[in-house]
Amino acid sequence: MPRFTDSDDVSWGFTPAERSRTRDAIEQLTSLRAARAALDAQEAQLLSGVMGIALDQVARDPHGSAHAFPVRSMAAELALALRESPRAMQSRMDRAHELVERFPATHAALRAGRITERHAREIAAAGSDLRDDDARGAYEADAARVAEHTTPQRTKAAARQIAEQHHPVTLAERHERARADRAVSLDDLPDGQAMLTIIGPAVPIHAAYDRLTGCGQAVKRDRRAVTRALDGVEPTPEDPAYVKYTDDRHLAQLRADIALDLLLTAEPAGHDLDKAITATVEIVIPVATLTGLDDGPAALLGGSGPIDPDTARRLAAGTAGWERLFLEPDTGALLTVDHYTPTAAQRRFLLARDKTCRVPGCETKAKHCDIDHVVPYSRGGPTDVTNLWPVCEGHHTMKHHAPWGFEQLAHGGTRIHSPAGYDYTYGPTPILYIGGGGPAPF
Repeated sequence: MPRFTDSDDVSWGFTPAERSRTRDAIEQLTSLRAARAALDAQEAQLLSGVMGIALDQVARDPHGSAHAFPVRSMAAELALALRESPRAMQSRMDRAHELVERFPATHAALRAGRITERHAREIAAAGSDLRDDDARGAYEADAARVAEHTTPQRTKAAARQIAEQHHPVTLAERHERARADRAVSLDDLPDGQAMLTIIGPAVPIHAAYDRLTGCGQAVKRDRRAVTRALDGVEPTPEDPAYVKYTDDRHLAQLRADIALDLLLTAEPAGHDLDKAITATVEIVIPVATLTGLDDGPAALLGGSGPIDPDTARRLAAGTAGWERLFLEPDTGALLTVDHYTPTAAQRRFLLARDKTCRVPGCETKAKHCDIDHVVPYSRGGPTDVTNLWPVCEGHHTMKHHAPWGFEQLAHGGTRIHSPAGYDYTYGPTPILYIGGGGPAPF
């Protein structure tokens, strides 16, 4: 398929000199990022080394290790030298020791500049419960394979799924134990703020967050509709439209305000929302798990992580409709669904296949994106899943008003041509991350 851009007539596009300077900056930044990763790896090695000294001192401490005074003393020593807080320094020492001692392959990838410190931190965090050295090594190889080709945020989601495949205790058993820790906590913050935290099973927590997002976006749509209807005429404070017209809250603020409205009054008061707004949680369940042939985990389709099989089966039993997803066996990427000729079915396919905005690194959920024609419809682009993808509002606008070129590859892959003249190719996004040392899913 040829590469298309919607913005051939952008007047502010690169001059040859600007493109040359931009490419030079990109090359230097890429080199700096690799050098920074190597320095981060060296720093982790040093912090792990002094942590090892402190742990040797703990073993010799006549007071025992209950208070770990040598570790606290070492953290204070480094904090004074490096002008950091002792608590922050001890956390860095802990993370560095964990990375160097328990995740050597990840540390090596960081030292080589193939991943960043944030990637390494996500791999170590997701694999921290893997006590068996062989299981942890197998997990680390699979997770690093993904991390080298994607963002830290997507590494986090993938690493959690991959760690689950290598965990010796099933998610069902661990989920049952963890449910006992569900709680609500309150912490006071500076400047008259406070933080309410809810810990509970993943499915209802994600559903609650999804409903808050839907309500917030409804408020934003209502605001845009009022603005368009006023057609540039600013309303007076007495005008009923004034409140909506002047509402400049962003989505995170709207989520917080609506959550408190719902908790305190059981209504999203003052927002004039459609009460039919409900939450959506999409789950992919392997057929062996669904039928009870094994207790493998299911996954939240948004990519946030695994859920226990019993919860997945209960949700499947209560759903009114099913959509079978056929995956590529080596990569876990979506191949097709049962049917995708009608527009509604095409949309279901795209939401399942892509999960988020197709611009790499953007985490906006696909269901909150525009369904865009890669080759513009006005230029003969077909309304077909091979020429459609979800793009968030901001990146859709950029596609129309900036000189970027886009091409959709087989099974949902992407090739992007940047204004500076670079081509970036990304494979299809896996729905399930499949370990075992096969080809990388990117």
